[in-house]
Amino acid sequence: MKKIAIISGADKKYYPFLKNLIISLKKTKSLEIADLCILDAEKDSTYLEENFDCIHKIKKARFSLRLNFSDTKDWFKLLTERPFIKDYFPGYENYIWLDADTEVLDIDGIKNLIEATKSRELAIAPEINESYVFNNTKFGIKKIFLSFYKISGWSFKNYNKYFGKGLGEDLFFKPLFNNGVFCIKSESKLWNLWKAEYQNALDKAKSSYGIKTDQLSLNKIIYENFTNISILDSTNNWIVQKAENLIKKDDSFLTPSFPQRKINIIHYTNLNSEDDFDCIENGIKKKISII
Repeated sequence: MKKIAIISGADKKYYPFLKNLIISLKKTKSLEIADLCILDAEKDSTYLEENFDCIHKIKKARFSLRLNFSDTKDWFKLLTERPFIKDYFPGYENYIWLDADTEVLDIDGIKNLIEATKSRELAIAPEINESYVFNNTKFGIKKIFLSFYKISGWSFKNYNKYFGKGLGEDLFFKPLFNNGVFCIKSESKLWNLWKAEYQNALDKAKSSYGIKTDQLSLNKIIYENFTNISILDSTNNWIVQKAENLIKKDDSFLTPSFPQRKINIIHYTNLNSEDDFDCIENGIKKKISII
């Protein structure tokens, strides 16, 4: 048993992503410094057997939080159980969560997560980068008339809906931290704070629409405990869909902006495993298969 645990999970539909992540962890030798633990959300997950040589431990997920709606699905556990991963896999010093639709391109991404939690309790990257800005055509401020504008957007609406009026305004111009990649210390107080905030949000949810407040609840406690947070560079959780085209050089991907930096962990959120994404190689635009 190592000191660091990498946790991930997927249902059968997302298994191609999870398999791709596991291959990347093996290829980058990340499993030499961390144990891979899988949170299993399915009743039948025999498809995981082909990866038993890479997986240190598998635990069946349950619903640890109270849900007041009936339209639940097994994959919801991969959201609700993130604040509880230490309870599923006790004994580690640090816990790294990687969404199934991430891919580790360089072990530096894992090392950066670990290093960033030496002085703070949580290491996580915001969804901001200079290359994201010019690709975002749907900023959440709508013009009503003349110089009157209305704030809108998913995060703004749901901060106010699930966490109290005024929070949307407070956090609207602050970056959203993406909880698809993070590292948290075992003894951090943030575990219980996250559980409580997420449960408070779910108590207000009348349907499964509220299940995705996992990220908003974490963001709320991040800003309330900011001195305990290490901010990761976006190269350690690069969200493909938000960015301009990556630069492909040999076997690496680099940021579009200069100086072109190496991408350590890439995140395919909102894409399908059979999708392609655009990149630039030797000045020529080309498509790259995710898997």
